[in-house]
Amino acid sequence: MNVYIIVEGMRTEPMVYTAWLSLLAPQLKKIDYADKVQTDNYYLFSACGTGSIYNHISNAVADINDINSGGKGRYDYLMVSLDTEGDTRVEIEKRINEQLVGDKRELKDAQLVLFEQNICIETWFLGNRNVFKSNPQKEEFIRYINHYNVRDNDPELMGNIENGNFATTAQFHCRYLEAMFKERNMKYSKARPTAVCDKSYLDQLIKRHAETRHLPSFGRWLNFITHEISGGNI
Repeated sequence: MNVYIIVEGMRTEPMVYTAWLSLLAPQLKKIDYADKVQTDNYYLFSACGTGSIYNHISNAVADINDINSGGKGRYDYLMVSLDTEGDTRVEIEKRINEQLVGDKRELKDAQLVLFEQNICIETWFLGNRNVFKSNPQKEEFIRYINHYNVRDNDPELMGNIENGNFATTAQFHCRYLEAMFKERNMKYSKARPTAVCDKSYLDQLIKRHAETRHLPSFGRWLNFITHEISGGNI
């Protein structure tokens, strides 16, 4: 099983997905160059933002077609993960298709699978109920809880806060996460998402989804990794 992965983020997603895949699909070995694929490998590429990801998806399709036709190794999946930020899955799929049609490219002998991070990957991280402090002391976090309690309610359904000076809902979700960590004297940043890479953190997200069915977009990603990639052997 070989997987070519494209992620939207430049820093957070490459670190987090690499860590989580080592836990959920330890048989997969990361490679630095896409054309070095052999058996049970994955290649991870950062698109460095939504603006360029559709072009990179098209380029990846061309790469996979060339590699798979070469006979040395082949990819089974092109896996794309990106933030939704208000877009629907249908809208994202339409943009991907339009890009491929415009570039006259079609993925052959592999399957493209799309995973939306609804609203963003930090939305998933908000699902850890152990980090959420039930008796917060800091005014900022209290204000965010009064707006929407992510311990009791699905973080994926949380909208932007009024008068919060956040241009996007994703920016607010990231700030909410930073405030949640701060209540525990912890620190989260996109450049150093170390805490969320740990097995204990991932286990809490898995538990949250299993018990509440919250974080459905995380659940779809998890189901694919554990059943299609790892074969349920975790």
